[in-house]
Amino acid sequence: MKKLLLFATVAVLGFTVANAQVKLGFGVGYALPSGDIADITDGGLSAHLELGYGVTEDIDVSILYHGEFLVGADVDGLSYGAIALGSYMVNGRYYFTKEGFRPYGSLGLGITSVGAVELEGEGETLEAAASESNFSFRPALGFKYGVLNMNVAYLSAGKVGDASVSDITLNIGLLFTFGGN
Repeated sequence: MKKLLLFATVAVLGFTVANAQVKLGFGVGYALPSGDIADITDGGLSAHLELGYGVTEDIDVSILYHGEFLVGADVDGLSYGAIALGSYMVNGRYYFTKEGFRPYGSLGLGITSVGAVELEGEGETLEAAASESNFSFRPALGFKYGVLNMNVAYLSAGKVGDASVSDITLNIGLLFTFGGN
């Protein structure tokens, strides 16, 4: 009985590993601020890196790092510096089709660190260099065609003080699949 159980376990693990699909993706994009940070930033760059696993043909699960750098603006005689966001997330993706052009929806949950802001006005400079980390979520809609991966994502990074931190990003990148059928 023990040998049969051991054989069945090895067979199932071997089948799973033989059909495993490891995903590696990276890309860049444009970040458009929303929420209260839209009042103090104009927009900026975003970049992402992910490492994942194809659970089924239709479902991927990955660890995602998404970084954004939003450039400041001039408002009422004050000049704002920049805001940096760094998100570490667990991301799930569901593909709506199985071959060719593959539209998908995804949801990331994790922690986002909101970085420094610098204010200049009337000859004085105020720096807020401390960062604050918040629970965040990131729904996205996109498509994969071959290794090309494009999506539009909304990041909600909670509040810093009384200001809500969120943005919308348009991303383009590559998503490679290794292994599997």
